[in-house]
Order: sequence, then C-alpha cells, then structure tokens
Amino acid sequence: MQENQLKIKRWQTGIKQYEFATLLKCSSPYLSMVENHRIDPPLEFKLKAARLLNVTLDELFPNQA
Repeated sequence: MQENQLKIKRWQTGIKQYEFATLLKCSSPYLSMVENHRIDPPLEFKLKAARLLNVTLDELFPNQA
C-alpha cells in the first residue's frame, strides 16, 4: 500500500491531527480513518485538504483524484 501523502504533508507542515480536522470541519477520528486508508473521502474533502496544505490534488491523493 502506498504511503498516505495527506498524513505526510500534514506532518511536514507541523499541523496536529486535531488542528487539521478542525480546519477541514471533520472529526479527528474521521481524519485518522482517511489517513490510514480506511475510508475514501468525498472529492470536496480532498480539494479542501489540498488547498489547506497548498499542494495539488494529485500530490495529495495520487491515482485517486
């Protein structure tokens, strides 16, 4: 399984999971499930996450966008 770029990019920016969840308007458990490949979030979530991390959708969710 491919490394989760969402988690990696979040770590690189120094944003804690609960802080990023707040920015995304979701719960920390939901974000954790996304980061651990347990669920595939909707496109709107992916776009917002990419925008917040200042990366492209393809960088954050390769082969999934």
